[in-house]
Amino acid sequence: MQTSSIGFSFRDLQYILAVAEELNFHKAALRCNVGQSTLSIQLKKCEAYLGATLFVRDQHSVALTAVGVEIVAFARVAIDAAQLIKEHASRKQPPSGAPSRRTAAHARARLARTVRDLEDQSRFVVRGA
Repeated sequence: MQTSSIGFSFRDLQYILAVAEELNFHKAALRCNVGQSTLSIQLKKCEAYLGATLFVRDQHSVALTAVGVEIVAFARVAIDAAQLIKEHASRKQPPSGAPSRRTAAHARARLARTVRDLEDQSRFVVRGA
């Protein structure tokens, strides 16, 4: 199986989420335990890779662009999926060795709820890029 680099990591997605939730680079950097310049550089790299501006920045504020709102929703799905993978891997397998259908159904339902939340991003301020 061939794998290709997607250009950013789960850590980068965490940075995107932190800035989106804090709407402040300094607070987001503290939350992520990195320097503000590191956070800013990584987000610029993500934006370059995606070919889209996620955040509108000026000296006094940070806001999500329309595409940024959508990317944040997808980032949440990806982070939730990664957490589910970790939770699933840490559980003991059922005695038969077969995966639990109930666990898989729960994971799909949880991710579906997250995707539906894509339409409910009203807590974010959106400005044009």
